[in-house]
Amino acid sequence: MRKGPALLTIAVVVALFALSEHARQQRAELPDLHGMTLRAAQLATRDAGFGHLAGADALDRHRVPLWGDNWKVCSQQPRPARYATTTLITVRVVKTTEACPGP
Repeated sequence: MRKGPALLTIAVVVALFALSEHARQQRAELPDLHGMTLRAAQLATRDAGFGHLAGADALDRHRVPLWGDNWKVCSQQPRPARYATTTLITVRVVKTTEACPGP
């Protein structure tokens, strides 16, 4: 039996695990996104080091916010604080011409 391919497989698995652990340990400050356009929020979270931002219709009309400059952020989850950079940030948005829903 050849040990080369088995050792290479083990080395790759160990390296991938180490990289995933390192990514989980990376932390950054999540800014307050309230009032920004969706596009500005996307840029702000990316610049802060986060890679996952999802937009949802704050009026629950099942609209998909495609053009980031046409939507504004009403709320965000999680709130501004320090988080792992792998954290999913969800913003609830409305069209820029609409008012955010009340609490």
